Amino acid sequence: MRRALPAVGLFFLSPVVGEMLLGATSIDAIGLLPLLALLYGGGTLLIREVVRRTGCGWCSVLLLGAAYALLEEGLLDQMIFNAHYSGNYDMVYVTYVPFLGTGVYGVLSVLAVHGVWSVTVPIVLMEGMMPDRADEPWLGRVGLAVTVALFGLGIVMVGAGTYSDTHFMAPWPKLARTAVAVVLLVAAAFRIRRPRPGSADRDAPRPLLAGAAAFVLTSVFMKVLQPTWWGVSAALVVAAVALALGLHWSRARGWGRPTCSRSRPGRR
Repeated sequence: MRRALPAVGLFFLSPVVGEMLLGATSIDAIGLLPLLALLYGGGTLLIREVVRRTGCGWCSVLLLGAAYALLEEGLLDQMIFNAHYSGNYDMVYVTYVPFLGTGVYGVLSVLAVHGVWSVTVPIVLMEGMMPDRADEPWLGRVGLAVTVALFGLGIVMVGAGTYSDTHFMAPWPKLARTAVAVVLLVAAAFRIRRPRPGSADRDAPRPLLAGAAAFVLTSVFMKVLQPTWWGVSAALVVAAVALALGLHWSRARGWGRPTCSRSRPGRR
């Protein structure tokens, strides 16, 4: 059971960060955590396992997180296509693009929330708490099969439950384009090359600087992302800066998870 603790922790941490920490679900609804974890935790745990088993990197995690976002919000609860999903809060016709069948603001919002916060952040946090096992799979065959089953159950429950509540079904061309986008993101996740640390002739920044930059950039992104074309444009600029900075740093010497020596030198 002890070996499964990181997997169990990630399973429940994902909905805590993606729903409760961001304020989408009140902490009073903590009793719903096991149900939320079926989709959130199941998907995040599968993404983490696949990435670690295939030797892919964090760019692959982000791409698979984006695929998860479109699966949940485009194919299951269909929030990005249903203008009445959140009452009077329109995420569909604000910054609307006919080809997408929805608004860029809504798509960018769900990609950020799920790709970064629901998937990537919980993986980073849980691996940071388990540094000795951060690069290895956390599930065996049985655990992997159980996780797939739980994720499948979450898909069915969210899809059927949302339709039962809203009686909304997006036109099939929109759903088909969304499904194609999900497939392309998954394919890209396994085709993208992992940056090689140390390939550039410079040193990586200190962890404090990297952490402060991540905090500032993500905070600015969430602040400027507003339901206007100016807000969307500003958020895309911030995202591009963050991506460029991350790729720049990831090629420097010393970039990566710090390693701790088991033996400590004695005092003089």
